[in-house]
Amino acid sequence: MKKITDKKREVERSDLDEKVDSLLEAGIRTLNKAYALEKEPVDLGNGVLLYPSEFHVIEVVGKYPEKNLTAIASHLGVTKGAISQMVRKLEKKGLVKKVRTPENKKNIMLELTGFGQEAFEWHRALHESLETGVREELARMSNAEIEKMLRVYGYFEKMLDRCLERYE
Repeated sequence: MKKITDKKREVERSDLDEKVDSLLEAGIRTLNKAYALEKEPVDLGNGVLLYPSEFHVIEVVGKYPEKNLTAIASHLGVTKGAISQMVRKLEKKGLVKKVRTPENKKNIMLELTGFGQEAFEWHRALHESLETGVREELARMSNAEIEKMLRVYGYFEKMLDRCLERYE
């Protein structure tokens, strides 16, 4: 009986190892594709090139206007220095403007300009057209299944955080 139980555990461990490998390989492919896309600018028709990382900042500012620069950096998982550089670029391109809050002059918020709002809407429409399959699949899943999936993504993020810590 003990031998059968041990064999069963070995098979289960092997199956789990294969599942983990498959998930990690899919994650690496996804990250590589995302990294390649980050290098490709988009012209919205007026000659101003916008990179996906710039769109990500515009998206956060458009969705969460109450977030300051520190909160935007945290939301995107980047440093405050990276956000500061990005904001300078976006200001030069006429997409955002800095606003200091009256109650705390050190607190810097961002507002989208008219052009920034156009870029935000364009990016939102692009996502809606690209996310169709994901939305359909999520609609078929229970909340519990989605929560499990989000937990796995959370573990991936923590794994990447640990990797980043090793390089610091």
